[in-house]
Amino acid sequence: MLNLNQTDDNSNPIQDPVSLNVGGEIYTTTLDTLTRCRDSMLGAMFTGQIPVLRDNRGNVFIDRDGKVFRYILNFLRSSSLDLPDDFSELALLRQEADFFQIHPLLEQIHRYEATMPLCLKRGPLGAMIIANFDSKVCVIRF
Repeated sequence: MLNLNQTDDNSNPIQDPVSLNVGGEIYTTTLDTLTRCRDSMLGAMFTGQIPVLRDNRGNVFIDRDGKVFRYILNFLRSSSLDLPDDFSELALLRQEADFFQIHPLLEQIHRYEATMPLCLKRGPLGAMIIANFDSKVCVIRF
């Protein structure tokens, strides 16, 4: 893998703090945070099991969605899934968590999804009306 900042002897160890360029978004964090889930792709990247790519400024480059990566990084920092009330990219966050193989985050996303109303899950649209006609309950689906 091309590493734009490696020295000729191929030794350029990653040190704290670590700057990441994820899809054009720059993040700075620690090795401890990035390796919190050792069996994840980030854990493998930052323990030397997977080679890293650097951009022309020396940031470790990851070609993924930069905007949702903030939630992945915050999860690694706090072990808690903290999303804003109006968060609308849960499917993308789940896809990114799966790509990075962060199993504890995937578990929290699944728990979060289980508590969401169907209309917010972006599931199939439909409606159900329960009406009382002459003391009878009718269920109408459309």
